Amino acid sequence: MYRRCGCRDLRHHQLGARCPALVSDPGHGTWTFAADLPAPTPGRHIVRRGGFPTEESARAALRRLLEGHNGGFTADPNQTVADYLTAWLRAKALVLKPTTMARYRA
Repeated sequence: MYRRCGCRDLRHHQLGARCPALVSDPGHGTWTFAADLPAPTPGRHIVRRGGFPTEESARAALRRLLEGHNGGFTADPNQTVADYLTAWLRAKALVLKPTTMARYRA
C-alpha cells in the first residue's frame, strides 16, 4: 500500500512516490496497492491498482480482490469469454445433473 502522485521535476520526469508534497500534504496524490498473487503460468503475478483517493478505499479494493481470488475468481485480462465459460463448465460438471450440463453446453 503506497501513495504516489503525477508531479514532475524540472526535467519533466514523474516524481511518483518521491514527491515532497506527499510528506507535507495528506490529501496530495492517490493511493495504490500491489498484491503478489499465484499465477496460472510460471513466474510472479503482481496485481497493481491505483487512483484511490484514500488509503481506506485502497485497502477495501485490495480486500475485494483477495476475497474474489480466494473464492476462485481470477481476473486474467487476456482470457476470452469463451475460455472463461469453458473453464466454468468444466468446474460445474462435477456438481450439476447431466441434463443441466447438457442445457448449459447448448
